Amino acid sequence: MAPAASAPEATAALIKKPRGVTGQPLKFKTNVYPLTIQKKIPYFKHDIRVKVDIKTPEGKDYTRELTNSSRFYDDDCRKGANVNVLHALAKKAPLLKKSLIYDRAAILFTLEEIIMKGEQEELTFTLPRTSLGANDIFDSVKEVHVTIKKATDRYQITSDDYASAAGADFVEGGDKSIFELLNIATSQCVVDHTDECAADSRSRIYILNPGDYSGLQEERDIGDGQILRTSLKKTVKTIENVLKDGKIVNPIPAIVIDVTRTAMHKAELMSAKLNYKSHPSQLMGLRVKKTYGNKELLTVSGFTEKVANCTVTIGEQKMKLAEYIKKQYNITLRETNLPGVRDRKGNTFPPELLMIIEQGVKPEQNTPNTSRNVILANATPGEERMATISSLTEALHLDGDRAKQMGVMLQKNTAALKVAGRMLPSKKLVFGKGQTSMGFQRGSRPVFYPALVNKWAFLSVANRDDYEWVIDTLQKKGRDHGMTVDKPLFKATRLTLNEVREAIGKAAAAGCTYAFIVSDFDGDHDIIKAAEREHGIMTQQMRGKNTEKIGADTGSNVCLKMNVKNGGLNHVVGDEPLLLREDLLIMSLVFDHPSSISKKEMDDGVRPTCPAVIGISCNAAVIKEADKIIPQSCQNFAEKFAYANPREWKKEGEPTFRDTVFELIRHEVEAFKVARGKPARQIIVYVSGVAEAERGYWSKEGRSLVADVCHTFSQAYNPFTTIITMSTEGAERFVAEGKPANVRGPDPRIGLVIDQVVVNPKVNEFFLQSAKALKGTPRTIKYTLVAEPANPASQRTMDELQNLTWALSHLHQYCFGTIGFPSPSRIAADAAKRARDLFKHRQSQSRSRGPYDLEELNKTLGFKSEKASSTTRSV
Repeated sequence: MAPAASAPEATAALIKKPRGVTGQPLKFKTNVYPLTIQKKIPYFKHDIRVKVDIKTPEGKDYTRELTNSSRFYDDDCRKGANVNVLHALAKKAPLLKKSLIYDRAAILFTLEEIIMKGEQEELTFTLPRTSLGANDIFDSVKEVHVTIKKATDRYQITSDDYASAAGADFVEGGDKSIFELLNIATSQCVVDHTDECAADSRSRIYILNPGDYSGLQEERDIGDGQILRTSLKKTVKTIENVLKDGKIVNPIPAIVIDVTRTAMHKAELMSAKLNYKSHPSQLMGLRVKKTYGNKELLTVSGFTEKVANCTVTIGEQKMKLAEYIKKQYNITLRETNLPGVRDRKGNTFPPELLMIIEQGVKPEQNTPNTSRNVILANATPGEERMATISSLTEALHLDGDRAKQMGVMLQKNTAALKVAGRMLPSKKLVFGKGQTSMGFQRGSRPVFYPALVNKWAFLSVANRDDYEWVIDTLQKKGRDHGMTVDKPLFKATRLTLNEVREAIGKAAAAGCTYAFIVSDFDGDHDIIKAAEREHGIMTQQMRGKNTEKIGADTGSNVCLKMNVKNGGLNHVVGDEPLLLREDLLIMSLVFDHPSSISKKEMDDGVRPTCPAVIGISCNAAVIKEADKIIPQSCQNFAEKFAYANPREWKKEGEPTFRDTVFELIRHEVEAFKVARGKPARQIIVYVSGVAEAERGYWSKEGRSLVADVCHTFSQAYNPFTTIITMSTEGAERFVAEGKPANVRGPDPRIGLVIDQVVVNPKVNEFFLQSAKALKGTPRTIKYTLVAEPANPASQRTMDELQNLTWALSHLHQYCFGTIGFPSPSRIAADAAKRARDLFKHRQSQSRSRGPYDLEELNKTLGFKSEKASSTTRSV
């Protein structure tokens, strides 16, 4: 590969860039409040361990740390017990009259030094069972043992450290302890007012009496065993303060407060849930509590045959599950016709003796009805939402005596910050036959580059209709868009679920590269996508109930998707210079990590049972006519995904997570050069699925990772690399203070960009709202520039980065509107989700919960269809 730069670039610290200027200026209200931190307050950090001995009904003794999660109790129960223990400790010497700041886990801050130099290295306490509070899970506990030590890392910080904490992610040895403290301190008052609020393990604060605050409704039942609960989400951050001689001075702490309504599983018997759930698989992942025996907590990982047919092994003897329950606990089962519930260890339990505990609802556990209710509940007009947030700041009690004692305050009547933003102009979309328009346009306009749909198959999975009449409609709709849709090469209709996989295999054997499938049945999507990977054929599915609308807009949407899956382009952006560059590789990485595996488990030889997933999308493919590249096809994004060992898994001789990321990037860099006949001179990478705390890794290591990939081709090959991370962890919202005359609809309109005041004072950040909200106030995505070329001539201005990101949000192809993320990031995320779904499907089919074979997974599932062109998308 020919060199793209003459020499490797030296790593350089990022400098703060001038703000962007493109767009129409507009003032916005925010939900960001400045905090007041008293000067020179010392905070001492400690490790705290709370241990109890629990005896099971079977007579087994277990020692458990309440500062760690356990299958015996849920996080809310555990943290509530820790709160009670800390209140009891505050009455004992040497903690008497000391100011304790705790997070209900393994961290304790104090405002006074409680372990002096030269004294004992730890404090120990023995408390009575009553210090845990009222909870029958701890009935067998006799004593509570507490140990407090100085933290092994930096055990003292001061409130003055806040200024130096800005940008700590990106500074060698940067210390973020002050952020840890502030997050704990701003939760402390909530803990001390447990009659009003309750905090969960995801940092959400639930309002127990919403009627006490203006603009809130009481909890309400939304069906399907769920309730709607009002919650606050808060984050603490460093933001810009004032400018002096063009430079930002005195960065200040701020708290971001958002209000939302969250669907929660309400406490009820598992059997009630199963009676009105058509698919028990939707309940997988739920946490349930045994109502008998040791009342431990379990995670639902699957279902068995009917309880009446289930057996258990006791020693060397097998007996019926119902018989065992009667003998061991003197309980007669009454609902033995329901399927048994399996936990992660493979044990089986009767659902009538399991209680669902209150917990958040996963997206796959939501029915369309409850999802709609949650969306409508959160679709609040901007002004109304801001007023509610302002009212709810009272719930945090950050202006009271406790806050003053900790030195972290939100002064009473403190107003949220206002900020200057800009509305970026609409991008020019280019369609077929040179037609152009600004922004979103509906209608059956010709696509930019039509695919030839000839080697395709038509399948119907139904028993009431063969749906062959759909073919003529698809051909007509295709002609309206300038596409050629031939008669199908292969047809199979009125298939059953058991026949789908074989039919897709026959279509592939007949030479088809694409299959269109109409289905009346639920549960076939995973089967179809597994067959797609197995037989190397692209698939597209449509529900039979939607075919009645295929003659209208639905038919156009189907054809647009068909065009992309067969290698076409529906539209491109015509006024973004970076998207027309043939030597620019734009790439997006998305990571999906499984639950972590501990070092002790790894040392004991325990192998992970669930792999990590990496999705990648980039413009490493182009469309050629007469051996010449169509410049606009540089905007064509396709995807791949791969399975990887979890990031903490490092066994000699086995690929690490970094190794798999390395290979995926290397493959795309090589594909780019092969497709375009020359290497990329510049690479721009968007990274999502990365926690805010991990941005520093991509700042320090991300560029070297890309450089190492490029050096496998030639030591002289050093393309200029820019890396941008994306975050949805925050809760910032923006509402226009006064809309311009030409702006209508909900706040904020798409194209909003903000890169001042509410951003980090030392790091290049910007917010971009690119998705249209039909109702309410949408959440805005934050982008952070974490790495860029050391050569100033190759660096991008904030305007260039913002305009490129805005342009990329127009290129999802399945619709002419914009989406909330840059298109390659959305495509990579869809690929990662597809990988996870395929893995779960394989597990459910094989009923295997054992360790995976990484090489076999990537060989059979990890790469896209062999027969499809590299310019197509499978998701």
